[in-house]
Amino acid sequence: MVAGLVVARGPIGWRALSVALAFLAGAFSLAVQLGVSSAVVQLPAESVVIEGTVVDTASGPEWLRVDVADVRAVEPKALRIPTRIRLVGGATPDGFHGLEDASRGERIRAMIRLRALHEPQNPWAPQRLRGLERRGIGALGRLIHPALHVTLADRSSGSPMRGIRKLRREISGEIAAFGAGSSLVRALSLGDRSGLSSEVGDAFRRLGLSHLLAVSGLHLGLVASLAFALVRSSVGRSAWLAARCDTRHIALGIGVSTAIAYALFSGWAIPVRRALVFLLVLALTVARGRSSLRAEPLAAAAIAVLTIEPGALFEPGAQLSFAATAALMFAAPRPDRGEPAGLGPRSRAFENAARASASAVAVTAPIAAWQLGSAAPLALFANLVAIPWTAFALLPASLLAALALGCGLETVGGGLASLAVWIANGTLELGLWCSDRLPVTTPSTRPAAVYLLGIALCVVLTLRARATAARVLGAFLVSVLVALAPPRSVQPPRPRVVALEVGQGAATLVDGLRAAVLVDAGSSFGGRDWGKRAVVPALAALGVDRLEVLIVSHGDLDHWGGAPAVLDAVSVGEIWAPYGAATDPAFGPLLEAARSKRVPVFERGAGSPAVSVGDLRIEPLWPLPIAERRSRNDRSLVVRIELAGRSVLLPGDLEASAEFDLVSSGTDLESEIIALSHHGSRTSSTELFLEAVGAKVAIASAPCGGRFGMPHAEVLERAAGEDLSVWWTGRDGAVMVGLGKRLTVWGYGDRLAPDSCRPG
Repeated sequence: MVAGLVVARGPIGWRALSVALAFLAGAFSLAVQLGVSSAVVQLPAESVVIEGTVVDTASGPEWLRVDVADVRAVEPKALRIPTRIRLVGGATPDGFHGLEDASRGERIRAMIRLRALHEPQNPWAPQRLRGLERRGIGALGRLIHPALHVTLADRSSGSPMRGIRKLRREISGEIAAFGAGSSLVRALSLGDRSGLSSEVGDAFRRLGLSHLLAVSGLHLGLVASLAFALVRSSVGRSAWLAARCDTRHIALGIGVSTAIAYALFSGWAIPVRRALVFLLVLALTVARGRSSLRAEPLAAAAIAVLTIEPGALFEPGAQLSFAATAALMFAAPRPDRGEPAGLGPRSRAFENAARASASAVAVTAPIAAWQLGSAAPLALFANLVAIPWTAFALLPASLLAALALGCGLETVGGGLASLAVWIANGTLELGLWCSDRLPVTTPSTRPAAVYLLGIALCVVLTLRARATAARVLGAFLVSVLVALAPPRSVQPPRPRVVALEVGQGAATLVDGLRAAVLVDAGSSFGGRDWGKRAVVPALAALGVDRLEVLIVSHGDLDHWGGAPAVLDAVSVGEIWAPYGAATDPAFGPLLEAARSKRVPVFERGAGSPAVSVGDLRIEPLWPLPIAERRSRNDRSLVVRIELAGRSVLLPGDLEASAEFDLVSSGTDLESEIIALSHHGSRTSSTELFLEAVGAKVAIASAPCGGRFGMPHAEVLERAAGEDLSVWWTGRDGAVMVGLGKRLTVWGYGDRLAPDSCRPG
């Protein structure tokens, strides 16, 4: 902070020295964190009891995340584990005390299963692993059971946030009782996003309004500005005070104090702390009579934040926050230039808002596309409506309701909460309605570098435009160009087969020159939707915006769980499922999602005719029409897909008995590429079956270090006996198979060291 203040004012030499000191402090802090995360430790395959101090928490309707520091193993005691870990998992079921309710500074003990940090290696998979390492996190953990954790009250630090957190929980519970819309009120007033569904998040992201759902610098600035304006308009009228002091300083102090209180009660999250640092530096600059300065407060705040938290330099959220703030500051009208002639107060306010929004959108759109692979062409217009609505209606109503309930004013608080929830519910419904009216397109992915340079040039021209209309038009053009930007080319070129890394699941894309088919779509369980997290971004990166057929091999969640996310993201011609799917309760959610998207579902299996789509020929081989006594795995829909003169066999989770019957039926199984049945389980991929297929390449879709230990060593021995080249998604990342004149195969990610990823 001292370095930042020196930068704001002082000789050039002192400024250079301050920047150098800040850089060295940040580099040292970052090096320490990276050293902590990379320390040599032991990660046991069995469960372990750990003890640690909670440093950060976050949760949603389907997930929770808790960062724990000063970790040590309690049982077994001699185990060397990382000193900082992240606990992840699904939302806590009703009836259990949630780990997400733990306060910062509390010492907890829990029975967990540890796993190494690993980021799925797929085309356009957001890389979060390095970000965890910059925070010093050395492993991930998952509770064995929601009840297997306790708070060690006698070992917890006396954090002043504990009482605030308890009060937040009480107020959040009271607001939640008011029903629909309460989730948004809780998110804005208390920073509690646990009630916001993924559907709401996706809708607001498509509109470019994600920043309104989480307390950030925007909300902090709005609260401080509202408090400043109210105090200034009331206290400023006092002649007695005006004669004795500068009432602007009183209003500024109250505005900053209000922002600090809001930051504390909204959860004191990292983005909020960064924004508060910037607000404090800006307020100090204004109080010193240097309000015309623009670069100095921003530079001081940036140096102060990066000195304390150097990892923020690499985080998309921090980059977007500072970029937007810089754009807003430089878009603000300069006092020395006067106001445009012929404009009334309302017209001038609208022009300033349009100019500021256009500047922020133009600067942040390319960053969001590069870092997050997201685009929102209508963000400019949506923000012109949503930000004033949030500032003058939604946010004040939410804050007043929470304040009244927190003060015990039940009657007044209840009335205000009802009003706030009504406003919030209308806002959510309007956002969902607008999002549904947008055309269904594949989400954007990271644009090609050359194309991004052209977009950057448009950004520069937009910011240099003096006329507000020209700046608005430029910002809209930037947003459209980002949405239409072609992705970076991914090798091998079409035709190709891509087996994606989706943990303990399966998702294989057969991508021809004129058509594409997806077989399975990964799982969705415990707050982790592999369809949304891996499959949809990979389709965008591979340039697939339509699937002629989405094939779901059987009713296990690890094969169809991600399919609804795929249906939401890309155009799908039809869905194939095995015989009996219409009466299988396991397919219920998928069939409902298909009906909502008006995608027809057909049952296929042995006896179904082969279908040609584009340059693909899809031949269903199994199951038999009547197979009620077989297991779900043995009723898997087996397909053989031919393209470019080659063929790939995808047998789902077929097991030994069904493999034997399929071979005995005389069906032509010969294929050059095979996905190992049931992720490489020892109960599948028999010698008889592998010999009948006669493949050259085998792909096992299974995680590295998975709890089922797949692919099993016996299967790999059988594959070696058939002279098969075996590829494994958990070890090699997405397996990319080029079907050109020469069959080529490689893993999309760096192959892990043999000692870190062994078969079971």
